[in-house]
Amino acid sequence: MKALKSLLFAIFIFSAAQLHAQRGVVNMSLQYNYALPLGSFKTDVISKGSPRGFTGDILYGISDKFSVGLGLGFQDFYEKFPRALYNTDDKEVTSAVLSNSVQIIPLLAKAEFSPLGSTAPVQPYITAGAGLGISSFTQYLGEFGGTDNAGGLMLQGGAGIRVPFGKYSKAGFRLGANYNMVSYHHNGFSNFNNLSFQGGIYFPLK
Repeated sequence: MKALKSLLFAIFIFSAAQLHAQRGVVNMSLQYNYALPLGSFKTDVISKGSPRGFTGDILYGISDKFSVGLGLGFQDFYEKFPRALYNTDDKEVTSAVLSNSVQIIPLLAKAEFSPLGSTAPVQPYITAGAGLGISSFTQYLGEFGGTDNAGGLMLQGGAGIRVPFGKYSKAGFRLGANYNMVSYHHNGFSNFNNLSFQGGIYFPLK
């Protein structure tokens, strides 16, 4: 009985130590982003994917499985369309080359849940975010055009995996995907929703 109590006590101390090891830890992650436009963003503005993007998150560990913090990033979409005929505002028909460029900067409050905790060799996670999406939309019809800047609600939901560099490492690789809802309602265009795929690294700051 004494040996059993000692074993249970040792297990309790080990579990508490593992929990404490993640509580209060601040982790940073840096990711490369590839994004695909969705919905009216794809049909009305830009149909091509964007390989020009990055994200960064700073998360505070509330427990071994749950973290909260901030996320930001940048994504640059661009497409140039072949010369065609377009109806202009003065009811004239113009033959010109159309180019669309959209940049999105997310500023999000984020939460992340990892059901297996931080000690598993492969750590799946789900994440959610909400905040401000700053959009810059530039459109040129030939040599005429301009830029519209706007800020609106942005919502994000995602999932992925973390893989530590080693058995006891607190840093590692990170792979995932996010669905991004970016509010935008200007000049007859509606929302810049997109699906992003990301890969990068994570590491503790303290």
